[in-house]
Amino acid sequence: MSFLEGPWNTLLVHPLLTVFVALFDLFHDFGLAIILVTVGIRLVLYPLFVAQIRSQRAMQELAPAMNELKAKYGKDRQRMSEEQMKLYKERGYNPAMGCLPLLVQMPILFAMYAAFIQAGGGVGQAALTGAEYAKFLPSFVSYPLGLDQPLDTAAHWLPWMTAGLAQADPLHVLPVLAGASQLIASLMAQPAKQPVTDDPQAKMMQSMVYYFPLITVFIAWGLPAGLGLYWVTTTLFQMVQQYFVTGWGRLPRFVPALANIPSPGERALGRRQVAALAEERADMAALDAQERKPQGQPKDPGKGGGRKRKGGRR
Repeated sequence: MSFLEGPWNTLLVHPLLTVFVALFDLFHDFGLAIILVTVGIRLVLYPLFVAQIRSQRAMQELAPAMNELKAKYGKDRQRMSEEQMKLYKERGYNPAMGCLPLLVQMPILFAMYAAFIQAGGGVGQAALTGAEYAKFLPSFVSYPLGLDQPLDTAAHWLPWMTAGLAQADPLHVLPVLAGASQLIASLMAQPAKQPVTDDPQAKMMQSMVYYFPLITVFIAWGLPAGLGLYWVTTTLFQMVQQYFVTGWGRLPRFVPALANIPSPGERALGRRQVAALAEERADMAALDAQERKPQGQPKDPGKGGGRKRKGGRR
């Protein structure tokens, strides 16, 4: 795969290193540079992440209506699928929007890893020196150290990271913080009242709230500590977004004091849940009435077959 190394460096890794060098020249702290780059990435991708959070919110809004659909049509998979897709279309929900930000983040995460390895050395290669940075740095970005010196990757406010953020965290503080922040964000993404369900897939998704943070810790454990810092920063940004869009979610179950702090998104979420449930009940009642009509009696074209979109995205 060496033939991809040139384009990969040119498109992602070297631009990241350029921004790191520019910010290091301003603040003389590699850890602060990582935080600022992470915030910048979140701001650039803000529309995608808002779409993801709104997708999570829409799924919470539809949960009560989905439970009633499963109770009524659970044994008829085809009918269940049809009604589910109608409900999604009616409420403007697109399941694919929840996955798009993750697909965009993966190349950035890999590019961060490559940038840290090149900046601090590792995996069988020496750290880049000023002379090597000069080969790809634009003219308006100056290398702040000598041509024979590598970039200082230390975060001076993290005293245990004496080897720099391009190396693994010796105390594993940042991987644990990354997992803890991921757990909090996952709980905030869950509905405040977890719906009771017998669906094995739904139960598996509920349990993944606790598995994903452990996977995060496992992945970040032996990787450059800068990745852990990136993970913590991007997840904190996500938590702020979720607070304003969906509220505290399931977090008050573990921190009861948060229940007394209302969020902007929770009141709207409750209203939309009620609206979606009432709308679905009316639709099911219309379908039942249509199916009970005697053979030969004309069906009311205004009921059942063509749902009118009442909700839509907000």
